[in-house]
Amino acid sequence: MTISLSFIIAAGLILFLASRYATGQAIMRIPLKTKTLWNKDDVSLTNVNDNTYFGQIMVGTPGQPFNVLFDTGSYDLWVPSLKWPKPRGKKYRSSASKTFIPNGKKAEIRYGAGSLKGFISNDTIEIGGLRVRYQEFIEATESPGKQIYQRPWDGIFGLSGISKSTITGIRPVWRTMMDKGVVTKKVFSIWLRRYSDSAEDGGEIVFGGTDPQHFTGAHTYVVAEGTLNTFKMYSFFVGKIDTKVCSKGCNVVVDSGSTYIRGPPNLIVKINKQIEVAADCSNYDKLSEVISFTIAAKTFTLTPRDYIERKNGKCKSVFSDSATNFWQLGTPFIRAFHTVWDYQTPGTVKVGFAKSK
Repeated sequence: MTISLSFIIAAGLILFLASRYATGQAIMRIPLKTKTLWNKDDVSLTNVNDNTYFGQIMVGTPGQPFNVLFDTGSYDLWVPSLKWPKPRGKKYRSSASKTFIPNGKKAEIRYGAGSLKGFISNDTIEIGGLRVRYQEFIEATESPGKQIYQRPWDGIFGLSGISKSTITGIRPVWRTMMDKGVVTKKVFSIWLRRYSDSAEDGGEIVFGGTDPQHFTGAHTYVVAEGTLNTFKMYSFFVGKIDTKVCSKGCNVVVDSGSTYIRGPPNLIVKINKQIEVAADCSNYDKLSEVISFTIAAKTFTLTPRDYIERKNGKCKSVFSDSATNFWQLGTPFIRAFHTVWDYQTPGTVKVGFAKSK
């Protein structure tokens, strides 16, 4: 979630413990629990739709726990400060941390519902068992809307790998992890379990590699470009019908902070017209058409289970309007396809996809 991406909040992640694997590489496996919340408003930062995937990190020494939304579409880490207006909830106490280093520079992130304001601080961040020292982050003092106080997470953890945030100038945590050798393999991967299939864990992020238990076959990789890791997608088909969407290529990003698959409104209308799911789910069992599109010359297919959201007898498509001129493959896509971000080649970022299991 960047300025324009991050107002689509989705589904549920609770971070547990993780452990280093004795392979010579620092690999952190982070299991994620799932919790489902619902809200009709699905366009602003404070919305919760479908599943909300969030996980726990520690800030400071000793560690202060915060549940955060892990977001591949944004740069910065922010958690509530003692000045955060919410009466109850977790708040970072710099005076309680032995490793806190003051900064105080003002910071602001603009979202669809308003601006999040705060100031920059520096402390140790622990992600599972991986410790990132001298990491700058935002202590939030003003929220972009009161609805954010109702969310099950405390803050947002941007997973960008750029050298510094284009918004605040802070070096993102994932970039720090790579630069300081916290992980020796510059790869992270995300697997999200379907809510209907959820047992104890709702998903997993692996910092430093992948978990073969969560995908089948080989990953298809595409070279991504720019600060948002943008690449091309082609040829949208609903069943055998060519919608003519992306026939010349559409710019797309994978955004773990987005609950839907979002695209330009005029193109989304075409896709949803072909899907034609009944709001009361009366034709859901008859939906047999798959939706397919091409990335890196590989066809990716979504079934009705992937592209239809069902709740309390109501159905709707997960294809929704975007406020940007590029597509956002959100959590419905990541649930279907285990996704890898590979930074191992200097100056190049590759994003890979394999069928989830």
